[in-house]
Amino acid sequence: MADNTVLLICAELSSSERIESVCELSTNSLTCASTDSLLDAVKLLQEDSFDLIITDLALSDGKDLQVLKSLQQHAPSTPVLVLCHAAGRDSGVTAVRNGAFDFFCYEDPDANLLKSVEAAIKDGRLEAERKTAAERRINARFPVSLGVSYQTLEQPIISGQGTSETLNVSSKGILFSSKENFQIGQLVQVSLDWPAKLENQIPLKLVAEGRVVRNSNGQTAMTIEKYEFRTRRAKPAGKA
Repeated sequence: MADNTVLLICAELSSSERIESVCELSTNSLTCASTDSLLDAVKLLQEDSFDLIITDLALSDGKDLQVLKSLQQHAPSTPVLVLCHAAGRDSGVTAVRNGAFDFFCYEDPDANLLKSVEAAIKDGRLEAERKTAAERRINARFPVSLGVSYQTLEQPIISGQGTSETLNVSSKGILFSSKENFQIGQLVQVSLDWPAKLENQIPLKLVAEGRVVRNSNGQTAMTIEKYEFRTRRAKPAGKA
């Protein structure tokens, strides 16, 4: 079974066979599904997902950016490698500027194509991993105690540290303890070390901004209006 699948869209049979031969040399165990029209390609994308799309920019039912945009619409997360002749190199450059991963001229050596194919497969795999990690972070709920640093972004200015009792990014809310007397509606920024790591290796910090909706008995509840994850340096071994 192949590890990765490629959708190849090429009207010239000899060129299509050449591209398939190059894909067979990849270390990624590629298998190709081939078609010679944009319409058939769209149908295949509706039926299945692919790890890479390789397409000519001159098809019987589509040309240049029309081809690229249609493929991006139906497979927005799939890298697209476009094919063109040397005389149409400008079309390839334009396609890259509009979101294609790379372009390849038929007159170039096969080794260049193989490098582009393997780079596109690797980029697509990394992007899929980043997306999966991001979805896990967004949907995660951590009912654990996490150290929180906070600062108000409007008067009266308050800053300090507390403990997060509940953090639920998907529900857009944070509950944390502090001794401060926050005002309802006050804009606050909090930051805390995120308990999950990017790609299970890179430590992260969550920085969030929102409005205080409740403050009583040392507990402050705030909404999350915007947030971002930032990478942080891992603490040296042996240090708290």
